[in-house]
Amino acid sequence: MIVKGEAGTGKTTLALQIVEELMEEQPNYYLSSRVSDEALYRQFPWLKEKSRRDSILRASKAFLKKTRPPHVKESESVPKDATLRAAMELLKVLAKSETVATVVRSELQKLEGQIESGELGEEESGQYGAEFVDGSIILDLGVLLPELELAYDLAESNLPKKTLVIIDSIDGLSEKYGILSNRIINTLQKDLVDHSSTNIIYVLESGGKTNLDYLGDGVVVLKSEERRGRRVRHLVIEKLRGSRIEKWRYLFTLADGRMKTFEHTQVTIPEVMKKHTPVDDPGDSMVSTGIEDFDRIIGGLPKGGLVLFEFGADIPQEVIECIELTVVADFLSKKRGVMWYPLHSLNYPTLDRQVNMLVAKERISKCLRILDTSGIDAGYPFVSVIEGNDASNDFRWDSLSYMLSGASTPFISIFGYDAMEAQYGNDVFKHTHAFIDIMKREGNIVLAEATEISASFPALAHQSHLHVQLESIDGTVMFCGIKPYTPYFGVEFEITEGLPKVKLVPMI
Repeated sequence: MIVKGEAGTGKTTLALQIVEELMEEQPNYYLSSRVSDEALYRQFPWLKEKSRRDSILRASKAFLKKTRPPHVKESESVPKDATLRAAMELLKVLAKSETVATVVRSELQKLEGQIESGELGEEESGQYGAEFVDGSIILDLGVLLPELELAYDLAESNLPKKTLVIIDSIDGLSEKYGILSNRIINTLQKDLVDHSSTNIIYVLESGGKTNLDYLGDGVVVLKSEERRGRRVRHLVIEKLRGSRIEKWRYLFTLADGRMKTFEHTQVTIPEVMKKHTPVDDPGDSMVSTGIEDFDRIIGGLPKGGLVLFEFGADIPQEVIECIELTVVADFLSKKRGVMWYPLHSLNYPTLDRQVNMLVAKERISKCLRILDTSGIDAGYPFVSVIEGNDASNDFRWDSLSYMLSGASTPFISIFGYDAMEAQYGNDVFKHTHAFIDIMKREGNIVLAEATEISASFPALAHQSHLHVQLESIDGTVMFCGIKPYTPYFGVEFEITEGLPKVKLVPMI
C-alpha cells in the first residue's frame, strides 16, 4: 500500500495507527527516515510501551547495523548504546536460527551490486567508513543498505508468518542513498511482497499522481485543504486492488494525535426517552443551548441577543430536528418560555409525544407556543393559530408575551426565516424587526434559523450577536462559529436514554 500526502497531512500518524491495529496479528518493522524515536514516543506513547516488549521493534530503531571489525577483540570495545546492543543481539539470534524458509534477496543483491560498481547511489564522505565512539572504532557490517537488510532479516525470521514493513518515507531513503524511489520499491516488491509473504506500506512525501501508484495494491492520499480560513482534512482512497470501494473519500481529524475519520452524519430520535436533564447556564449573562459542547465552544446564548443558526441546504432534516428539540427541551425544563415558528412543518402528534417524555406536561401547556399559520386548530395546547397575512400584526410583543404569562424569563423565540418568507414574503425581517428589538431589550433571546439563500440572511448575519454555521461536507455535518470565529468541528450524535447527545469533534 502507498500512503502519500504533503507535509503535515498525517501520514506518519496513519502509518503508526496501522502498526497499532495490526501488532497482535503480525510482526512489524517500522522504519522512520525523518523523525527520531524520541519524537515518535512523545507523540505516540503506546509505541514506547510496545518497543519494551517487542525486541524486533527495539532492534529496528538503530537503522544502521554496526559491529566491531574483525581485528578488534571483544574485550577492547563494548558498545554502550542500548539500541546498538539490541541490534547486535537480534543479529546473533538470526544467525543461530535454524529457520528453513528464507526470503528472496535477488533484487536486493542486484541493487547493492550496482551501488558497489558505482552505477547507482551517491557515496557521501564517511557514510560507509569508520566512526569513533568513546575512543573505540566501529565499522559498518559491510552492507550498503542496512535498513533494507534488517527488513529482509526480520521478514525471514518470521516466516512462514507474514511481516508488516512500513517505510516512512521512501523519499527519505531515496535521498540518503541517491537511488530513485521506484527502484527501491521495485526491489522490495519483487523480493518481499511477491516472493516472501511480506506486507509493505510505503509512505511518499507528495500527494500528486506518480508512476509509483501503479506498483501499489492500494493507494491512499491524505490532503489538508483550506476552506474559508479553516482547515479541512480528507483521506482519499484512490486504489484498492481486488476490493470494492463503497466510500472513497473521508473527512478526518488528527485530534489527540490520532487519526479519526468522520462518517456520514445520521441521527434518529428514539421512540422512548427519559426526562431531559437541564444543562447549567454558562454564566449570568448567558443561557445554555442544552448542548454542552455548543456551550463550551460558543459560550451559550447571550441574554438580549440575536443568534443566527445558519443551516446548509443539504443538512439532514433529522439533525435540525434533534438540535431544535434539545434547545426547546432545555428551556422548558427550566420553566422558560418558548415561541417557535418552525423552519419546517411539524408532526404535532409526534412532537406532543416527544416533549411529554422530555419535560413535565404542565410546563408544555404554560411555556411552549408553536405559531401556526394554517388556520386550522390542531387541538394541542401548545399550538397557537395566527393569521399569516401580516407579520407586523402576527408578531406583536404584547400578544405573544401574554401567551407565555405562566412561563419564566428569559424567553426564546425560534424563528425559521425560510418558512416565514414563504408565508409572508421576502421582506419579513423588516416586519419582525420591532418584535426582535423588544425581545432584546427585555433580555430575551431571538434564535433565527436561516439558509444562505434566505432573503433575510444578510441582515440577520449583520445584526446577530452570535452566528454559527452547520454545513454538510462529503455527507458529514460540520459545525463552526462565524461570530465568534472557530475552526470546524465534526457533529456526532451519541445515543443516550434521552435525546441523542450532540458531540463536537475538532478538525485539527
